[in-house]
Amino acid sequence: MSYQHVLVTVDLSEASKTLIDKAIEQAQPANSKLSIVYVETDHLRAYPEDEADLQAQLQTLAAECGYPVTETMTVIGDLHMKVEGLVEASDIDLVVCGHHHSLISRFFSSVPKLVNTVKADLLVVNLG
Repeated sequence: MSYQHVLVTVDLSEASKTLIDKAIEQAQPANSKLSIVYVETDHLRAYPEDEADLQAQLQTLAAECGYPVTETMTVIGDLHMKVEGLVEASDIDLVVCGHHHSLISRFFSSVPKLVNTVKADLLVVNLG
């Protein structure tokens, strides 16, 4: 299946590169659009510099990935709700996200909420 617009969710850790590589694998065959989003779920940004720093980190990831990135975004809120809105607003047909296998993630994973709310295909990448 070929996709027209792939959205990859990142947390700005080293694992972000793995997720972007997986998203590119899906986007390349059809020369699909690729967008990258960082969703801040833990707190509000107190300073405008925070937004600029996050955007700079996303731009670095985009520049180093070796594939044209249509858009980079930082948003604040619940991951599943923000991704759901982006999927609908931007005609995204594949969302790539990561999942860590740990005790905490068994109780607090965002993946089940994404599965139940996002109206696009979902690729969950095992990050260990």
